[in-house]
Amino acid sequence: MSKIITDEIEHSAGSIKFRFNTTLKCAEIYNGFEWTQIGQATTDVDYLVVGGGGAGGGNWRGGGGGAGALRTSVGTQGGGEAQAPTLTLAKHTAYSVIIGAGGTGVVGTQGNNGGTTTFATIVSKGGGGGGRYATVTDGTENGAASSDPGGGSGGGGGGGSTTGDGGASGTYGYNGGNGAGATIQCGGGGGGAAGAGYTGGPSATAGDGGAALANTITGSSVDYAGGGGGGNYSSGNVTIGGGAGAGAKDEDASIANRGSGGGGRSGDHSHPGGDGSSGVVILRVPSTITATFTSGVTSSSATVGSNKVYTITATSDNSQTVTFS
Repeated sequence: MSKIITDEIEHSAGSIKFRFNTTLKCAEIYNGFEWTQIGQATTDVDYLVVGGGGAGGGNWRGGGGGAGALRTSVGTQGGGEAQAPTLTLAKHTAYSVIIGAGGTGVVGTQGNNGGTTTFATIVSKGGGGGGRYATVTDGTENGAASSDPGGGSGGGGGGGSTTGDGGASGTYGYNGGNGAGATIQCGGGGGGAAGAGYTGGPSATAGDGGAALANTITGSSVDYAGGGGGGNYSSGNVTIGGGAGAGAKDEDASIANRGSGGGGRSGDHSHPGGDGSSGVVILRVPSTITATFTSGVTSSSATVGSNKVYTITATSDNSQTVTFS
């Protein structure tokens, strides 16, 4: 419970109430309706917030999973969006932190979307799941979209005797590629943070996942949010992921906490498409600031120059928070 110290002074217009809130570490004045803060201390926080990657489609020539939305105040954002401004946040106030899980592959149908990653007001949705083997026209052959607000990349469409469409992206990602029909039967690649997924087919890049996006918030250049590769038939390209450990055909995304898509299933229809990788939150604050997390947060920290960098890789539920002091 907050400890409140209240003082009351006389004023020519009547009684004015002041108090000091020892939880928020600031003075407050009563305006006749509610207590309002006076000069609360703040800190600047740079961030990278990536949603979970979508899973690849199942049942033969599935599309690759789309990458999670990449939002950041350090460098270019996903979808070619310009760098966002640094957040100025109040000290001693709890802010939500949620890590979106990677989408899971499903036997015989469209892969699941990735989960939503959240930090304070920044919301990054997961990538869309890849479409299933395109022999049906019920929508499961299409890559799933990742819609705004905070949308990432769309999943690739499934290939087969018909053609699945690539899923649409939100602001912070790119579209998934369309699947190829006829004898090629190659799924489309999932969209990545830096480029659209490739359409399925026989060429050297057919069905490849969209490119990942590099970011330097940790002090070195690291790739995030690559699109998963589509599953192929024998005459199609072997298809690769779009970087950052995105799954190639039949494969799970191989690097945790990059928000990359899983690969589409290419062969045995009794197995699911590849799983996407979970998202991540990375925070950079001045070295004089300390971030304190609730017990359900898995995090690590490092000193980089004059800053502290906190990397959050998992949260136990949606009630986890971070407080700066």
